[in-house]
Amino acid sequence: MGPVTCVVIANHPGVRTAMEAALASLGLQVRALSGLGELPATLKDTPVGGILLELATAIKASQQEKEAANELMRFYPFARFRVVGEEVRVLGQEKSLEAFARQCGQFTPRGVRRESRVNRNLAVYLARGSEFEDAEEAITINVSRGGCFVYSIREWKIGSVVWLRFLGDQVAISGTVCYWHAWGNNKVMPGIGIKFIVPSPFAETETVVDQESLSKMPAAPMPPPTHIVTMP
Repeated sequence: MGPVTCVVIANHPGVRTAMEAALASLGLQVRALSGLGELPATLKDTPVGGILLELATAIKASQQEKEAANELMRFYPFARFRVVGEEVRVLGQEKSLEAFARQCGQFTPRGVRRESRVNRNLAVYLARGSEFEDAEEAITINVSRGGCFVYSIREWKIGSVVWLRFLGDQVAISGTVCYWHAWGNNKVMPGIGIKFIVPSPFAETETVVDQESLSKMPAAPMPPPTHIVTMP
């Protein structure tokens, strides 16, 4: 395997040039971006081993750009940084740029899925087991052919299997928790990102999401009161 690619995001071209030189000296290739909004498209095309975001660039980014990027960056070694003179300071963790480079080198480079998401609030029962005991009444925030994000205030474990049943549909769907946003963080919607295992309700279509299937599923109000129910 060749050198690992690290994404560097910085508005100022001088900062990007300095980071390219610093990381190249540590054995990393660099994909330099001028703004946070470029990150989603970059990760679709390029498997990377880490992401470095300049602090000033992060502050200037729009809320929409931050939300889209935050969801992606949790899957990679990630750090914010600032350049002071000729020194690169990695923020928020007790490690140097050299330590971050080693972390990237130990990470298997990955990209992100190419499937688009559709923002749709669908009523769904969410449970830890296939029997749907103590299922949670929840809603989706967005869906794709490969998975969905479900609003939930429960605690979840990344990697665990969950079960979903959309309101008005008796087919149970299994999935894996890819990430979890805990309740209480005012910066992100609480809930879990789910990757469908089998069967996916949107798999048998050439489009990214089966619009006909979506139209038949009852929409839920936003935000709903989340509580626990016993399935009939």
